[in-house]
Amino acid sequence: MTFSIVIYDPNEEAWGVGVASKFLAVGAFVPWLKPGVGAIATQALANLEYGVKGLELLEKYNADQVLKILTSSDPLREKRQVGIVDSKGNTSAFTGKECYPYAGHIIGNNFTVQGNILAGEEVLEAMAKEAEGRGRIYERILRALKSGESKGGDRRGKQSAAIIIAKKPNKSEKELDPLIVGKYVDLRVDDNPDPLSELERLLNLWIATFIDEEMVSISEYIDKINEALRRLGYKDLRSWVELNNFEGKFTGDKIGKTVLKVLLEQAGVK
Repeated sequence: MTFSIVIYDPNEEAWGVGVASKFLAVGAFVPWLKPGVGAIATQALANLEYGVKGLELLEKYNADQVLKILTSSDPLREKRQVGIVDSKGNTSAFTGKECYPYAGHIIGNNFTVQGNILAGEEVLEAMAKEAEGRGRIYERILRALKSGESKGGDRRGKQSAAIIIAKKPNKSEKELDPLIVGKYVDLRVDDNPDPLSELERLLNLWIATFIDEEMVSISEYIDKINEALRRLGYKDLRSWVELNNFEGKFTGDKIGKTVLKVLLEQAGVK
């Protein structure tokens, strides 16, 4: 009852899972990740042991070997669906013959996409195309989910979505950086009529708060900024920045590109 992407980005040394479904809190069940080890999506008649045991097995075996171990001893394997990416980006996937149609998967370079109860194969084809594209790992995951939804996604409708990305922390990372616990991105929308739009809004907030990004000149956008501040009831930009915890993306004459996007969207300024 889900479509998902499991992906590894060798440039960022990050492993991610993105998922959307007409099911409550899909992010609580499908994604399983460990930095430096790999990522797993377990769905259809989801076997959570595939996540727990699968990550343990990925410490010793590659994706294909882990998939064989998990499914060979499972009497309900034909009702299962799983996608795996290991520590080196090797991928493997399985779709049981008894998963509700349309069900299938596509394995690509450093990624796998899979889904069941989909509008059709075109959902996975659109997702795979975005997975092969350019951009940061979270951008590719979001684009893949949105493209899958644009082709019909889960044919029963929409309810929840999640993006979770694991990445090895660097010793130089700041104390409060989310990387300190191995999570690069950790976002869920559990019940929403348009979960991917809400997930995108949350992702923009996450980027603006935690991820280093391009800075832009405030003077180039001063009219839009002033209009946004007026609509939101702030006397100056610094007040809004400090209240929203964006001090690290504000220098007085420059502001983070995504922080600016968040401000304008909050105020409804185009």
